[in-house]
Amino acid sequence: MLTSALSLFLLRELPFARFDFPRWQAWAALIVIGLLVGLDPSMRAGTPEMPGMPLPVALVFGVAMLLVGFLVILAFLKWWMKRGGRWDGEGDLFNLVAASWLVADGLGAGLVALGVPPLFTLPLWLYAVWVGGNALSGAIPKASLGYSIAGIVLSLIPAMLAIAVIGGVFSMLMAMTGLIPTAP
Repeated sequence: MLTSALSLFLLRELPFARFDFPRWQAWAALIVIGLLVGLDPSMRAGTPEMPGMPLPVALVFGVAMLLVGFLVILAFLKWWMKRGGRWDGEGDLFNLVAASWLVADGLGAGLVALGVPPLFTLPLWLYAVWVGGNALSGAIPKASLGYSIAGIVLSLIPAMLAIAVIGGVFSMLMAMTGLIPTAP
């Protein structure tokens, strides 16, 4: 998986056969990225309205947010790529998308975890969309780069909505269990 992920980061087009690795590797990559998201200092800093999360809670929340977002994006892309007969459903889209996220998103989340302001990592996040679009168009010959990027951009809308809902539910559960202290 690592060689495929690095090749995708370098914008090399790869066939679906390169993503025929065990599913646990894709899950492990996603969990690592989620843990990096949970290390974001802003999650633990808090505000006057909302206290910060303890580190273990932030890590679980980061993984939960990432997995929910990933699954929503994946479901959207399965539908999007099949439109107009572009993709026949053959090939492991789960592994392809996870591999396309590993380097760019892992690097972006890692930099934010190290305290780099998100604005400075914006070019890397935009490049991550390009990497994903290139990965899709490389594995699915009937899907152009523009169509693939459009699918990723559009999939971010329901993913952000799902993450917001999960975030609200997660915050309520954590406040009810006392893992996150409520503001006075």
